[in-house]
Amino acid sequence: MSFCVQVKNELISIRPSGCCKPSLVYGFMLFGRSFSLKSICLQTANENVAKAYCNLIYSQYKIRPELKQGGSVKPTFKADVKSEAERLKILATVDFGVAEKIIDNSFFLRECCAPSFIRGAFLACGNINNPEKEYRAEFNVKNLKLADELCELLENYGINMKKSVRGSGVQLYVKDSESVEDLLTLMGAGKKTLDIIDTKIMKEVKNNINRVGNCDNANISKTVEASIRQRTAIEYLEKADRLYSLPHELLEAALLRKNNPNATLKELCRLSDSALTVSGLNHRLKKIAEIYEEIKK
Repeated sequence: MSFCVQVKNELISIRPSGCCKPSLVYGFMLFGRSFSLKSICLQTANENVAKAYCNLIYSQYKIRPELKQGGSVKPTFKADVKSEAERLKILATVDFGVAEKIIDNSFFLRECCAPSFIRGAFLACGNINNPEKEYRAEFNVKNLKLADELCELLENYGINMKKSVRGSGVQLYVKDSESVEDLLTLMGAGKKTLDIIDTKIMKEVKNNINRVGNCDNANISKTVEASIRQRTAIEYLEKADRLYSLPHELLEAALLRKNNPNATLKELCRLSDSALTVSGLNHRLKKIAEIYEEIKK
């Protein structure tokens, strides 16, 4: 079961209060495939969503939409109010095609009603990606004016949607985890909001582990490369009979490295008979490398 299906199943399970049910049904219908005198229809790949749509319309208007299944490869479910008289009965309760704005704000009797409307809109035309792959939630709206009004409504809750026009339709979307979480919380999907937060925490932990691992690997690589350069210089000086003519402190450092080729500087300091610091030993080994470079010239 996809993450989007899980989210919508959670949203469907929420029982709206008496004041919120009309706005929920209204958002569901308005953002469906069609909402006009000619057609009031929802088309979806989610059977539970289609059944919820039919049940809500029946509970609100005592009208039972016709539900049909189609699609040979991927099932689709179409819920259609077939009778024109029934469509007229529904539209009579909505200020549709008369007011300047498409969304009838008179449905928002209380503060809880607009989020319920947005929940219905998302059930009708929304989609959300698996947060383990990508943070993204979207509404696929059938026309620009309706999309702009939904954008404006969501902005009232601090959710700023981006817009992409696709043919005659518009896709509203957000791609940051905070906005996705805010949207789910607004619609009432608290469980899935927590899932996203858990996923985000796990991603951060994994990234930190990888970052530390990469840093450790880089440090190991640097240590190995430095050891190889130092040993090369020491071997060259020894073959050229120049090793034992080095000053005492440089010879001591060279012999420490020669006898302990894979040790870190800190480990070499511990093996030394004199009180050597890491920076002091590093300075001596660099001096040996410089002498080697001068002789090579």
